[in-house]
Order: sequence, then structure tokens, then C-alpha cells
Amino acid sequence: MSKGDEEKGMIALRKLFLFSVIVWGGWQTMYGMNILRPYDTLIRPAYTNDYRFQVDLYAQGGVADKGYNADGCSTNALRIWSGDQDALAMLDGFPSSSTVGQKRIAVDANDDGVRGHFCVDGDLRTKFSGAVGLRAFFKEAFSISAYLPFYVMELDNVCWSDQTKSVSDEDERVKSLLTNDFFANVRSLGDGLDLGGWKRHGIGDITVLGEWFHDFPQPKELLKNVRINLRAGLNLPTGLREDEDKILAVPFGTDGALGLPFGLGLDLRYVFYLRAGVDVQLTHVFGNTRMRRVRTNENQTDFLLLEKMNVYKDFGLTQQFNLYVQIHKLIKQSSLLVGYQFIKHGTDELSLCSNPNFSSVVANGAEHLKDKTIHQIIVRADYDIGGHFGDHPSVYPRVSLYARFPFKGKRVAVTTDIGLTLSLDF
Repeated sequence: MSKGDEEKGMIALRKLFLFSVIVWGGWQTMYGMNILRPYDTLIRPAYTNDYRFQVDLYAQGGVADKGYNADGCSTNALRIWSGDQDALAMLDGFPSSSTVGQKRIAVDANDDGVRGHFCVDGDLRTKFSGAVGLRAFFKEAFSISAYLPFYVMELDNVCWSDQTKSVSDEDERVKSLLTNDFFANVRSLGDGLDLGGWKRHGIGDITVLGEWFHDFPQPKELLKNVRINLRAGLNLPTGLREDEDKILAVPFGTDGALGLPFGLGLDLRYVFYLRAGVDVQLTHVFGNTRMRRVRTNENQTDFLLLEKMNVYKDFGLTQQFNLYVQIHKLIKQSSLLVGYQFIKHGTDELSLCSNPNFSSVVANGAEHLKDKTIHQIIVRADYDIGGHFGDHPSVYPRVSLYARFPFKGKRVAVTTDIGLTLSLDF
């Protein structure tokens, strides 16, 4: 490559980067769910050094939803943090002079294990995920990319089943003063907290990655090449935030905080068109301060947090580990990849900014702040359409069909997904 060509390439690269930041500066990713992360090395399209740019388009839909609770058992998505929700405990921990405190005094009932308890069920669906990716290559071993997801989610068929019996005077007081008109009472006491379903759609963080990759040919009988990949970047907090007034309305990313993803990949190519590899990615998210709901009593359940205050959140580290094998040229330009993925998000921690009535220790006991894990199998089939266009066509298209099958986890809501990607190298 001549010096003039290299300078032109760098100018084009700067234009591409500027264009991606201006047009798509508002995308985000999520933790605690196995939603689309377009820079995941198990689903993002393959690339070649023969072209300078690559554009990727993603479309993904969920076909089955479920959750895993703290014990790792499969459950409804609305029971991943608690088996039931406690309406009496939600009134505890407040000053007796407050509105909530006065309600607790009026109810005047003890928790017998079922009184004031609700069993909650519903369907949490990631109906659609899409993304656009832009990638530019320069100096033979470097690239810079921007990934931009979009999500459509809904929570419907929400059912709160009151477990309170009709035996004692305490039961009747709980029903008449609290649970008979529960949604309205919670909305009033909880500053607008809505216990019903919702529909949300929007963009996530833009993720920008700088990468270095290099091939090390191996003069061995079986192992033919070793490729090392190093990457680091930014998750820019421009996506949809968590809605604190709705249940399970998780943010489409890191809830307004800046993230730093960095990773390392090792890819081994063997004879017989066989590849195998391992990839590790860590994401550090800087803490931020915003209005959040917090526990005021150690027995409170996570959907019934009435207190909302300004809180600093220190996010736990997110770790992602990929293992995979891939067979090339099954049918001409096709290949098949099978991978295992493990994701762990560490415990988040809250610091109450200014409220002497409540305790940070109590607030940090909430189940939704504790560590979360996901195990899943990913299967991806690729087909190089560009192989039919002759030697080095001006545009080289490639299509991939993939499926993700979560089979284990802890404190997460997960979806079995089917996705499609189209990439264009030019």
C-alpha cells in the first residue's frame, strides 16, 4: 500500500468514525438479560483484510422467555428475585409520622407468611432487537468499529394473586385497607409506582471499539495459524434509562453510566478447515447518581420499594467468556460455529446520598443488586455470498443465521433467540 493510499484511508476512517458518532450517538446495552450485544464475538460477522470497510446489519427476535432465580431454578421472569411479594413489609422502615408509616399503623397486622403476600406472574418479552455496525480497517492489523442496537420489549399478562386469607380481623384489615385496591394504594404510597405491564422501545449505548489483531502462521502438521485479538473501547451512556416507576423496566444498558469494555481473543486454525478459540471480555462501568428505589427494611421484596431517592450506584464488573469451534467449507462457502458463553455481572452497591432516616446496609440487601449469571449455547451458520461474485468483487456480502439457547443462570430473565446478520465488505 502506497503512502498516498494510506493517507486516503486514514481520512476515510476519520470521516466514518465522525459519521457514526454524530448519527448514532445514542445506543446502549443491558446486563441481567441475554439481549443482543452486536460486538459479541460469537455472533458478529467474520472479516477479511482484503477490504477496508465493513457494514453489519442485525435483526433478532425472541421465541421463548423464562427466568432463573437466586437458586438457579427455572421460574417465571417476575419471580427471579422473590418467590412472592410482601405488601406488609413494603410499609416497614418508614418514620411513623410519614404517610406510609401511618398506613402501617392503621393496618396493624402481623405477617403470618401469607397475609399481605402476592404471587406474581407475567410475560417479559424481548420482541425485537436490531443493530447497525460499522467497522474500518487500517495499517493491516488495526480496526475501529461502532455498534448500535435497538430494542423492543414488553411486559404483559401481569397477574398479582393475593394470598391473604379471610380468617381473622387482621386479614380483613389487610384486605380492606391495603390489598383489595392494591394497585391504587401502591401508586399513591409509592410516588407513582405502577405494578402493571408496559411496552418500551428505544436505542441503547453506542459502543466504540479499537482492535488489534495479528496472524501467526504455524509450520506444524495440525495447527496452521494462531490469531490474537486485543480490543478496548467505550460504551457511551446515551440509551433508554431504567423506569423506576415500573416493575422490571430495566435500562437498555448501563443506566446512564459510562462503560469500558476490553477483551482478548485467541483463535486457532487447524487442518481440515477446523477452527477453535477462546475469548474473554471484561466491562467496567463507572458509578453514577440518579433517582432510584431502595429498600427501607430488610424484609422488603424488590417490586414493592416505595421509597425513591437520589442514590449513587457502584456497578459490579461484568465478565464474559466464550469458547467455540467452527468448521469451514461444509458446503462451498458455508461454515458452522458452535459456542458456549458464560456471563457474570458482579454485585452492585448503593450509597444513599442524603437521607438520615434510611440505611445503606439495608438498601444494599436488595436481591436485584446481587450477582447475576447466564449460561448459553450459541449456534451460527455463515454463508459467503461474495464467493459467487468472482475474484475480489467491489462489494463482498456475507449472511449469518444464529440461535442462542440459554440453559442456566441466576437472578436473570432470558430469551431463546433467533437472529440474522448481513455484512458488506467494501
